[in-house]
This record gives sequence, C-alpha cells and structure tokens, in this order.
Amino acid sequence: MSTRTDAPPPQSRRERRAADRARGTSAARRSAPATARRGTPVFWITALVGVVAIVLVGGLVLLQGTGPAKVDASGLIAPTSLTPTSLADGRSLGKADAPVTLELWSDYQCPACAQYAEIVEPELVADYVTPGVLRIVHRDAAFQGVRAGGSYDESVESAAGARCAAEQGRYWPFHDWVFANHNGENKGAYADARLRAMATSAGLDVTAWDACRATGDQQRAVRAETEQGSAGGIGSTPTLIINGETIVGVRPASELGAKIEAAAAAAGS
Repeated sequence: MSTRTDAPPPQSRRERRAADRARGTSAARRSAPATARRGTPVFWITALVGVVAIVLVGGLVLLQGTGPAKVDASGLIAPTSLTPTSLADGRSLGKADAPVTLELWSDYQCPACAQYAEIVEPELVADYVTPGVLRIVHRDAAFQGVRAGGSYDESVESAAGARCAAEQGRYWPFHDWVFANHNGENKGAYADARLRAMATSAGLDVTAWDACRATGDQQRAVRAETEQGSAGGIGSTPTLIINGETIVGVRPASELGAKIEAAAAAAGS
C-alpha cells in the first residue's frame, strides 16, 4: 500500500516571473550591506593599512634572515718572512743586555707601520738583534681606530689580540700575520673573524686567546699605553726611539743601522 502526496497546483507564466523577481530582490537586499561597507572610505583605509603592515612585516623578516654582512675571513696572506722567536720575550725581541734599545710606538692599522714591520724590521733583526747588538721593544699607539667612531676599534682589538698572543709566547708570529694582512684603516681588515683566522694561522690556542680577549683587560692596557705615549709626546706612528733619540716615520734600514751602530759605539765607550 503506498501513500500519495498531493502536488501543488502548477503556476502560470506570470506567477513564475513574479516569484523570480521576488527572489532576486531578497538576494539583493541581503548583499547590499556588504557592498555598502566595501564602498566606504573606512573600508579602503583599513585595507590600505593592512597591505602596508604586510609589506613591513615581510621586509623585517627578510632583514632578519640576511643579518649583518659577514666579514670574509678567508684568503689571508702569509707573511713573507717570519720573525725568529728564539730571542723573544713577550713584546720584546733581543738580548736583555743588548747595548742598544729600539723602542717602537706602532699601530697595527698604520700603513707606514706595516711598511716598517714588513721591510725594515726584518733587516734590523737579522743585522743587529740576532748578533746581540739591538733589543726591540714594541709599544702600543692605537690611534687610528678612534677615527671610525664605532664600538669596535680595530687598532685596539688587534693590539689586544697581540698581547693575548704574547701570553702564549706567540706575540711575534701573530704580529707577522696581522701586518701581512694590513688593508688600510678601519676597513674591516682586523674584524673579529679575521683576527681569529690570523690567530689560528699563527698557531695560537684560539679558545684560550678568545678567553683572554673577552676579559677586556688587554684592551684597557692598550688604551692606557696609548695614553701614556701621548702624554710622553708620541703623536704619530711609527715613532722609534733609539737609545733616547726619537725618529718619526719610516727610515731605510741602512739609515737606522747607522744610528744603531753609533749608539752601540757610544754605549761601549
């Protein structure tokens, strides 16, 4: 037995058109508030602010992803000659009782100091230090880094690194590597990553060397000695003092040799 449901009576064409118009009007009324909202100034201002916020956030993410520019610590230049360390005593080189003392005030960033270290000093070491006539004593005159005005002073940090190398008996190898890689003033040649690479190349225990630098004691010592030199009349680098005679700037090894010999003769007499 089936159950039958009566169907609604068929609509005329006029009735169907009227019903369609009624449905269209109702839909239009429902969408009108949303359309009106999208057309208001408040809507467009809000949308614009949202787009700007997305762009700014995206830019910050990109910046955070790239980070600061990294210093290339590769491609270091090996020293053309290494200072013999058999007579090394910290930052000094030569016999303690040598008749002549050359006191050198120098800045690792100073181009003229690099010229002295790589060309002149090796001749003096061979001709006068090794035979026992001359003792060379290095002093810090870290002037150049101040000009950069940043929190990282390449002159101070390189000199502090050399002092920490001296604590491992490796002052002179580190000195040779640093000057061999001189590249102008305040240009990143002695950024931390590069100094660490030089320390490695100079045969240092880099972990102990890092710990030495981290205390800040050697940086303070560099600044204190620089101030001491300034108070004593040291105003430029390199400044050499040979048994009391002050010589400013780079001089040929032959000229300095003549002064060393004269000072040795005077000391002997």
